[in-house]
Amino acid sequence: MSVHVNRLLLSERVLLLQGPMGNFFNRFSAWLKDHDIQCLKVNLNGGDQFFSRSFEYNFDFTGTYADFSAWIEDLLLSQEIDAVVCFGDCRKYHQAAKKVALKHRINFFAFEEGYIRPNYITFEQDGVNFFSNFLSHLKLKTKKPKNTQVKKVSEVNNSYRSMLISVMVYYVFMLLFSWKYPHYKHHRQMSIWSEIYYWVWSGVRRIKNSFVEEKQFNAFIQAYKKRYFVFALQVHNDFQIRTHSDLKCMKKYIEMVIQDFAQHADPYHHLVLKHHPMDRGYRNYASYIRKLVKSHDVEGRVHYFCDIHLPTLLKNSLGFVAVNSTTGIQALYHHIPVKVLGYALYNLPKLTNQRPLAKFWRNPGKVDQVYFNYFREELINYSQLNGAFYGASPWMDHYDLSHIEVDVEMQPVNNPVSI
Repeated sequence: MSVHVNRLLLSERVLLLQGPMGNFFNRFSAWLKDHDIQCLKVNLNGGDQFFSRSFEYNFDFTGTYADFSAWIEDLLLSQEIDAVVCFGDCRKYHQAAKKVALKHRINFFAFEEGYIRPNYITFEQDGVNFFSNFLSHLKLKTKKPKNTQVKKVSEVNNSYRSMLISVMVYYVFMLLFSWKYPHYKHHRQMSIWSEIYYWVWSGVRRIKNSFVEEKQFNAFIQAYKKRYFVFALQVHNDFQIRTHSDLKCMKKYIEMVIQDFAQHADPYHHLVLKHHPMDRGYRNYASYIRKLVKSHDVEGRVHYFCDIHLPTLLKNSLGFVAVNSTTGIQALYHHIPVKVLGYALYNLPKLTNQRPLAKFWRNPGKVDQVYFNYFREELINYSQLNGAFYGASPWMDHYDLSHIEVDVEMQPVNNPVSI
């Protein structure tokens, strides 16, 4: 699995920035300690501070963002840090820390949700998603694609309940200690009270959907199996939309896709918009979609779901459209053609449809399963760890240092690369 863990294990003193809300960084730091690596922790708010109580060395940043670069530079140098680790490389504090770290030739690593799901998380050096170096790595590979079987991994039992509890506790302590961190600005650009409200509402909607959507979805599959396309909605303020897309707005993508579908798709076909579960409490596009459907005269052909079984949705579809969601990789796994609208590391000529969206509706093409299996295997070996942020982490118990090369070229890639 991820070649980058080997590089991290060459470190002696690691500084952890913000991690996933909860105890994951506590488990991770204990694992590093077992490998004789000392861990230090930066706290930017009360939630960080609460979940960092077990760290021997905590550093609380209470100043303004304008002061952060100088503060983190002094900390990195005075503490002789040789690696920095965070969760999410696009948060502004993490971007500032990355710039300072690279300036002083200090390794910078980032965790992210798994590119391959379920049972994986992502861990890379320098950047993740479209800031990943994976495409450069793939371009340098000399191994020819061959028909390989997908390797089985341990179940990690990622717990929504654990995540929800961790998030609520995090925001409560963020609120309680707001006096200590008066200048902190959350990366979601919302107030603490708003975050708490939206997460509570998300739980309510999840319960409601469990009673309503399953029956509707089953009826839909029976009626329209292999007659529909899927458009995956993404978290409205996620960096995948704000940083790695052109339109920067989920509503604009919804309008664009529905309009294009209305103009170019076969009248016999339907479109399913799948809401992102992590955006459940923040956004509900039902009325907006109804308005667009009516204005583009596709009533009865456009459907909107949230908490439905994703593999069933994908396997029974004709094709999958996304801005850059990693669900696109799941669709390819199920042999479903994919069209990408934004910037994604899997948007390659041999994997996804490279024609305009208008032509995708009529001719989505076929998935080259041999090349996909090769791509997936390389992606797992390069960047994936068998684990979960709110579940088990088998990779910590079974990580094998002997089978992975350490001297992999790491050149930043911020633009598409043809493979």
